[in-house]
Amino acid sequence: MKALRQRVLRAVVADVAGHRPSCARRGLPHTAMVTLERQSCLLPRRLFSSETAKEDKANNAEAPPSDKDETAQEPAEEAEAPEAPSAVLEKELAALQENVRARKHELLLSLADFENNKKRFSKEREDRRKSSMANFATEMIKVYGQFDAFAAEKHTGAVQGLHQGVALTRDLYKASFERFGVRNIQVEIGEPYVAARHENVGTVESTKLPMNAVGEIVRPGWVLEPDSPKPVVLQKVEVHVSTQGPKVPAS
Repeated sequence: MKALRQRVLRAVVADVAGHRPSCARRGLPHTAMVTLERQSCLLPRRLFSSETAKEDKANNAEAPPSDKDETAQEPAEEAEAPEAPSAVLEKELAALQENVRARKHELLLSLADFENNKKRFSKEREDRRKSSMANFATEMIKVYGQFDAFAAEKHTGAVQGLHQGVALTRDLYKASFERFGVRNIQVEIGEPYVAARHENVGTVESTKLPMNAVGEIVRPGWVLEPDSPKPVVLQKVEVHVSTQGPKVPAS
């Protein structure tokens, strides 16, 4: 069987090369002859198909890439291309400048809040200081009033020494008041009556004074820091208001 296959193969090769020896000459059987003829017809086709496939494959391998492939590769190459150092530095600089502007804006807002709070706290502190001082001075004025009332009386004999001591204490009290901004409210007879500084405790009839004016001073008044923008009246001046004479407008 093996020898028969070799003889058939030699016959096929000879047929392809142009030599078609007779099967009978070689002593081949009829079946082998038919097989030989079929293979001799199919072999050139197979060889041609194989050669054609090899050529197509080689042509495809040697053919340059199409425009579509180049277009698809361009974005990838562009995406993979690194940015220039100058462009990177410019972006970083822009980001840092924006951060600086934002921080500066926050700092300015913080400074504005600080100044507003500082003014508010200063005002509140000043108000508390003035309020506490006014309360303390009001109580001291009451004590001063008792000393002044005792000193205004006339005493003789053994009480005269006590009278002088009380008068001296009254004067020391008044000096201390003035040192801390507590002063008498200056009032003159005949000036218009002002409800913010005067307290009407009675009336006086006088043809020499204008109507609704200060006719008599009953008790002195006191004011805290009279030269400040907002003086505080600690005690109003008790006065008698005139009821006769020409009417003057109250200020």
